[in-house]
Amino acid sequence: MSGMVAGDVRLTGTQVICGACHRRSGLGAAEGQEVAPAIIGEMLYQPLRTPTSRNPLAPMQRPAYTDATLKRAIREGIDAAGQPLDPLMPRYPLTDAELDILLTYLKSLSLDPSPGVTDHEIHFATILADGIDQETRKAFLDVFEQFIALKNTETRHEGARAANPPWHKEWIFGPYRKWVLHVWDLKGPPESWQSQLRDQYQQQPVFAVLSGMAPGPWQPIHDFCEETQLPCLFPVTDLPVVGDGDAYSVYFSRGMALQADGIVRHLRDADLGGRGIVQVYRPEDPRASVAAEQLRRQLASDGEEVEDILISAPAAPSAAFWDSLAKGKDPGALVIWLGQGDLAQLWESKASGGETRLYLSTSLTEIDPELFPLQVRERLFFVLTQELPSKQARLLARSTGWLRSKGVYSPKASAVQGDAYFTLKMVGGALIQMRGFFLRDYLLERIEHMVDSANYTSVYPHVSLAPGQRFLSRSAYIAQLPADGGKALVAVTDWRTP
Repeated sequence: MSGMVAGDVRLTGTQVICGACHRRSGLGAAEGQEVAPAIIGEMLYQPLRTPTSRNPLAPMQRPAYTDATLKRAIREGIDAAGQPLDPLMPRYPLTDAELDILLTYLKSLSLDPSPGVTDHEIHFATILADGIDQETRKAFLDVFEQFIALKNTETRHEGARAANPPWHKEWIFGPYRKWVLHVWDLKGPPESWQSQLRDQYQQQPVFAVLSGMAPGPWQPIHDFCEETQLPCLFPVTDLPVVGDGDAYSVYFSRGMALQADGIVRHLRDADLGGRGIVQVYRPEDPRASVAAEQLRRQLASDGEEVEDILISAPAAPSAAFWDSLAKGKDPGALVIWLGQGDLAQLWESKASGGETRLYLSTSLTEIDPELFPLQVRERLFFVLTQELPSKQARLLARSTGWLRSKGVYSPKASAVQGDAYFTLKMVGGALIQMRGFFLRDYLLERIEHMVDSANYTSVYPHVSLAPGQRFLSRSAYIAQLPADGGKALVAVTDWRTP
């Protein structure tokens, strides 16, 4: 397909897809001073009037489209009033048969609310899988309970104002709905989760899934959301689904895959003296396996081989294990995707000496300065996909203050609570901007539009989204503990995108 823009510029492919400007919802979008109007059939086939208190007498900006005038607009760029459309609107050389198909599709687009929305309520779900410790679970749900209770208190008589709004405030008062939260608990193996989600959704459809937590892969939940065309917003997971073409799942970051990319970029800048790279991990740990696979794939694209050392024994690796690795491999870099419990003997071995760089994941390894000897700190690097721990309090000040005022702040789960608060604030703001057009695709589009100007970013130094992007944060730090015995991680790279 092709189209002509500004009279003589030919565009093809994805540049001329209607949804690129008018978006998947069909409700249009704005970019700077350019506005792509709504193209939903029931809006196009009605006159466009200036909003007033007396709608039948309101000034008409354009008459209703007919099939003939809409075809003319698409082909020639002339609207229903006979005026030229914006030069940026492509003119499409389509046949009558092709236009008939397109018009049928535009007429099929509806303004009816998506499932999960009634005249007085809007239903949301959050998803919690087995394996989450009870303290974290409670801290997470406390945020939802307090936020939604505040939303539904009607301190400004929102219900009454929604029932009888003045005409000039109907767009903001009329859409008010009480929030209803459903906690979808997932039991058993991940292979059974999709079936459980279908059953719970069938009992009560929801408008969107807000955050959620699962200690393992998010893939089954992701697949359910894509299958159901259900927005799944900002889950707390190290294992998001990283792929192209998915529309309904939005994540904070790429998790373990991003950590691997952060290490790869640091290795590319390093001089290893021709010595190889070895990574150690437990294959039964899904987070470690995903990170190891990503690191291996990225370095292979540079022509660099990575040797994998797999640990299958339940006991922690012994000093002899680490000694043999150092003596037999003598790597330039040792990337260790292990938890703190597996590292105790490392510091007593030869692997912690010499010139080998050591890399650890902050998602897998507890950052307790007392556990890392001074003699290894100059060669010990940590990868983080969140703000440095010493600086997180500043970023979380807004959520921490609010949670303290409600009596539900949990210092041990401050990051999880911060992520949940971010999700709720984003969705609350988006619903206001949606002006009563309760369409799931439009919810995603409004969030895409809002994120860049967010004044609260949870534990991430910077967040941003653009149309079609599904990861808020795309950068990482490499950090070290000070060699002089300092206790706070210090960044040795900028917050940068690998």
